[in-house]
Amino acid sequence: MDDLLRDAAQGRLRPVYDFLNDLPDMRGTPTPYLPPDRVRLTMGKRSSFGAGRGCPYLCSFCTIINVQGRKSSAPHADDVERLIRAGARDGITNFFITDDNFARNRNWEAIFDRLIALRAAGMELRLMTQTDTQAHRIPDFIEKAGQAGVTRTFIGMESIAPDFLKGARKGQNKITDYRALLQAWHRAGVLTYAGYIIGFPNNAPESVRRDIEIIKRELPVDILEFFVLTPLPGSQDHQRLVVEKAPLDPDLNNYDTRHVTTDHPRMSKAEWAAVSRGLGAVLH
Repeated sequence: MDDLLRDAAQGRLRPVYDFLNDLPDMRGTPTPYLPPDRVRLTMGKRSSFGAGRGCPYLCSFCTIINVQGRKSSAPHADDVERLIRAGARDGITNFFITDDNFARNRNWEAIFDRLIALRAAGMELRLMTQTDTQAHRIPDFIEKAGQAGVTRTFIGMESIAPDFLKGARKGQNKITDYRALLQAWHRAGVLTYAGYIIGFPNNAPESVRRDIEIIKRELPVDILEFFVLTPLPGSQDHQRLVVEKAPLDPDLNNYDTRHVTTDHPRMSKAEWAAVSRGLGAVLH
């Protein structure tokens, strides 16, 4: 970042900066802690911290692998404990672990074991994580998550259509596993909060509504949040559309997964936006 800022200050920015080949190693680098008087806490006694970076998967709509790489880099469990203890002294007992996929954190077990010990010693602690749809296949991961104080997990379910998932290079999502995954989290006492994407190429309003009815009938998910498929700059989808000279919304403020920012082969922009907005009412 220092090179980038110097170049910007001197008016000689390069077109591309490749940081992925020189990412800093988080091991031995304590996670920064911001005390309550330095941050605006909008959700009561809740704060957040990152316990790792990187994701091994290749989802075409995701920017993570182009920002934080595909290799796991994580601080030591000592650093996480230090941060949790500092939060406890400041009355913070609820943390969002911001790792995009904590299930692939190389130190997940050491971190969970440390948090389990803190809770056993009487520390109040509640956590939210983000995990993938194969987390239940990692021995002891979900069980230890519940013991460590995880009360909610966000899961990138994205779709129940195998061809949609394959097209998005999200082959790790096996729809036949979804029910077992959700049940495993429930057995650990954890609320499941899944993301679902509207706008894959073969989506149409009727197929979306059909899939939602199947989910309501078959999958014990607690909360389902809908996102508009968005070609985020830095993702493979965005790169492909730029090469194809596809129409893209020039206003980056709209790239928030709530607005339609490009064309769809089977839906008009109005239909795409309408079906995304209407799903809340369908579920209710």
